[in-house]
Amino acid sequence: MSAIIDYVRSATTPLRSDLSPADSLALACLTYVDCHALPGPRSTHGCLLRDVAQASSIPALFRHSSVTHSDRALLEAVGASPRFRGVRVRDAVTKISTRPLAQFGALTFVDEAGARFVVFRGTDTTAVGWAEDARFGLEFPTIAQRWAARYLDYAAGRGGGPLTVIGHSKGGNLALYAAASSPAVEGVYAFDPLGFPASVVDDGFFRGIDGRMRIYVTDDSWVSPLLPLPAPATAIASTWPGPLSHNPYSWLIDGSSLRRDLRPPSRLGAALGGLVGVLLRVRRRG
Repeated sequence: MSAIIDYVRSATTPLRSDLSPADSLALACLTYVDCHALPGPRSTHGCLLRDVAQASSIPALFRHSSVTHSDRALLEAVGASPRFRGVRVRDAVTKISTRPLAQFGALTFVDEAGARFVVFRGTDTTAVGWAEDARFGLEFPTIAQRWAARYLDYAAGRGGGPLTVIGHSKGGNLALYAAASSPAVEGVYAFDPLGFPASVVDDGFFRGIDGRMRIYVTDDSWVSPLLPLPAPATAIASTWPGPLSHNPYSWLIDGSSLRRDLRPPSRLGAALGGLVGVLLRVRRRG
């Protein structure tokens, strides 16, 4: 069985405008490395991933990493990988705010052919990040969603090759929201994303990016079923059970694709989504 770090270590062809689902997942995972801690990645010129990997011993890069993630191992793998080491990372941003309540991370990757990938970070280990998540079913747009749209506008305005937006978990939600707000996006990869209020999905907010959204979920996830998603999702296989399957490092890779999970969706996930929907309706009436 192959997971994302195995894929990175085995990929030998430099990334040149040929982004695959596995490539997108690798970039989504890399956002959990706080590249804003280094002057190179947070600059407008940026630096190569192989240079960032040389700093992998700096603890600040992983200060918000989950203990279930293999962020350092992934960073070191991309630094040695012929496919990823020549990718440039720039405009890295980390914002954690209590007033307004928001946890936000974003960066831009540019491959060797000039294709651009704006990637948003999911929920990190900070208390602010977890507290903010509760607002996604109650507010639209959230502060982080506004920041994501602003960041994407900035990245698009810099010019360059085709632009793809990527994110995992809350980062997938931000990627979908920002892409729907921008006409410059070629495609969106959202990995087990947090969804949106039903009224937003039903009112056609995402109509402008129909056909450009690629959404992947795990059958046992407790995240993506909580709120409606704006497009059909592909179920993928994980080596971890239940809600732990949300961890992208546990997802299985086939070639350069994500392995599909053909099992029926989890009834528990659907039940949680139904319960959240009822609670939100009750709250609005109150």
